[in-house]
Amino acid sequence: MRRDSFNVLFFIKKTKLLKNGEASVCMRITVNGARVETNIRKSIEPVSWNQAKECARGKSRKSTELNDYIEESRIKLHRIYTQLEENGELITARILQEKWTKRWSRYAPSSARCVNITNNAEPW
Repeated sequence: MRRDSFNVLFFIKKTKLLKNGEASVCMRITVNGARVETNIRKSIEPVSWNQAKECARGKSRKSTELNDYIEESRIKLHRIYTQLEENGELITARILQEKWTKRWSRYAPSSARCVNITNNAEPW
């Protein structure tokens, strides 16, 4: 069986800074040369980013939380990759991205709890 090449890279978008002056942190998943990029919805000041280590510099709470999130994401992606490989399933960058997004979406608030303002409905 053929071994797929697989890599995960975290980087910031310095060219498109947010209004607060921070840069968005993005993740690039590459499988067999095909890649897909995702904004992980985290941001950091560009001077606090170490691209060589793909993490935030410093010991501040924000830096530590971002680094923990990046490490968790990397571990989860490797687990998803390993699981797909063990099951003999097709592995693409897009499939890994979708499965990673689904894993994180279970922690997002449910859309069922949105308030319907036009009908004065209760949020829950």
